[in-house]
Amino acid sequence: MAAAHSLPAYSFRIRLLLATLLCWFGTISASLAQPDGPVVRTRQGKVQGSQQGSLWVFQGIPYARPPVGPLRFRPPQPAARWQGVKSTRLFGSKSLQGSADATQGQEDCLYLNVWTPAPTRQRRPVVVWVHGGAFTGGSGQENDTWTFAAQDTVVAVSFNYRLGSLGFLELDSQLGPQYAQAGNCGLLDAVAALRWVRQNIAAFGGDPNRVTVMGESAGAKLVGALLVTPAAQGLFQQVILESGAVQAIRDTATAAAVTRQLLQYLHLSDARALLTLPADSLIRAQSRFASGAGGLQVFGPVLDGKTIPQPPLTYLKTSRPVRVLMGTNRNEAELFTGPGSVIAQPSEAALQQVFGARNSPYVWRAYQQTSQNQPALVAWNAVLTDYLYRLASYRLALTLAEKSPPVWLYRFDYADAVTRPIHAQELAFVWNAPMGTSAAATTTAAAGPWRGKASNPTLAALMHRHWAQFIKTGQPGVGWPAYTTSRREVMLFDTNSRAEPLPAPYQDPTFPMQGYVR
Repeated sequence: MAAAHSLPAYSFRIRLLLATLLCWFGTISASLAQPDGPVVRTRQGKVQGSQQGSLWVFQGIPYARPPVGPLRFRPPQPAARWQGVKSTRLFGSKSLQGSADATQGQEDCLYLNVWTPAPTRQRRPVVVWVHGGAFTGGSGQENDTWTFAAQDTVVAVSFNYRLGSLGFLELDSQLGPQYAQAGNCGLLDAVAALRWVRQNIAAFGGDPNRVTVMGESAGAKLVGALLVTPAAQGLFQQVILESGAVQAIRDTATAAAVTRQLLQYLHLSDARALLTLPADSLIRAQSRFASGAGGLQVFGPVLDGKTIPQPPLTYLKTSRPVRVLMGTNRNEAELFTGPGSVIAQPSEAALQQVFGARNSPYVWRAYQQTSQNQPALVAWNAVLTDYLYRLASYRLALTLAEKSPPVWLYRFDYADAVTRPIHAQELAFVWNAPMGTSAAATTTAAAGPWRGKASNPTLAALMHRHWAQFIKTGQPGVGWPAYTTSRREVMLFDTNSRAEPLPAPYQDPTFPMQGYVR
């Protein structure tokens, strides 16, 4: 009798064990080898990727509905569900971009990519890459963030977001409150991508509670905007900002002036025409006044009072703290001052294109003072570096340190016959990609100053190790002290990398935090 009574309880325990195992295997279904590639179930449906070297790669996963037709200039909407298995072995279209003569990409661009080692029961840290490109170019496929997945067992993600006039065009002043968030569509795309990560990354072996958002240039500036966007809070725990802070956030007057300029170039008197105008026409028109060095700061998120409710440094003084690793390169501006550039030579008029009429006098005055003690072009590049990048980064670091969250500051100083510490040059060192030796490397090939193998393997290994340590543990590791109000030290990456008191922390208290003001 006793054995008969115990049979139902024993059977229940067997069923419970089987259900637990089925649930676990369902979550990491990618680990069940498929003849055509691994399969993972997301909230929208199943996706099938490919195996590339040691990684499982999923490319072109839709994280929001296509922002076309009535969704143009509107916040992203959740992606539709699908039946069956969706093939995700090719990158999704990049955001529409180009020049006055030609365009590339499509409006239908809201796709992301995942690189992951084989999922296990233990959740891995996640790094989400945000690409740069002056808010008018680039895509999520132009990166080597996969190296953290291949070398450090981290789950890596990248995504596209709307660019230029399709992603950051202020329309509240033209079309009313239903388009109040049009100037932040690209920023809201980033929020939607991070929300997708929060909801789905566990199925790829990632830990949704250990997410690092990492960006460079405009990507870093977009990450900076995420820091002051309430809708993004809780979707990540730490950030990496390379050559960017919160200086791209524009006031509504500046953003509205850019909109009027676009309408003038399109010969439109009624902004409602923008809702149905061919997207190629928008991109060609914006390229006439927002390309090259002159367009570096024209587009960006908008302080609209809703998506971004407060000036960034004000908001950060009371917001929830996150861990921050950030820095700049010693000679950032030299990438933009080559022959043919609008800022190739010192010019007060050229500064108006880069900084706006209200900000340019500060920069010109600083150049005149600096050029008294340095050769003209040396002073010109130093001042441009300070006002484009370093000043904003130091202000953000100090604001964060005053609130006492962990902040680590760096500067990339390394130079040799191949490498100069100009804008974007640190990326090859941070990624430390063995170009040409990994199958995954072929998926990310693109042109750029940072492409290829770093010229100093020892320094690249060191920098990659610090970044990976931060992504995995929340601290960059031994030898890199936190930047605090009482100990303002910076990690200098050079032939002899070391932590030192912050060298020449440029300050100009009269210069606005906003880099471009009309």
